[in-house]
Amino acid sequence: MANIQIPNQDILISVVLLAIIYLTGILFYSHIEGWSYVDSAYFITATITTIGYGDLVPKTDFGKIFTIVLAFSGISLAFFIISAIASYRQKTIEKKLAKNLPIPKPKKLK
Repeated sequence: MANIQIPNQDILISVVLLAIIYLTGILFYSHIEGWSYVDSAYFITATITTIGYGDLVPKTDFGKIFTIVLAFSGISLAFFIISAIASYRQKTIEKKLAKNLPIPKPKKLK
């Protein structure tokens, strides 16, 4: 059986929070703006990745305010996840390198 490790608890929690943001956004836009689930997910992805095609735009004031909150939280969380994954990867590489580096012998003092 493969040894599956959770890289970092912060990464796991952040991914769960991002999924919650997605689900909340999908439900919000489908009910408040009248978009399909696919259009809602598409809009959220375009917003969080900062692509922003502009083909879907919230019409209600509440939808616009929700989008501002979603954008700030989603973009921040996405950048945090990328940063945490990069940090974890760097630590993993450093540990592997440390195992392979020879330990220098201590020099005798005169």
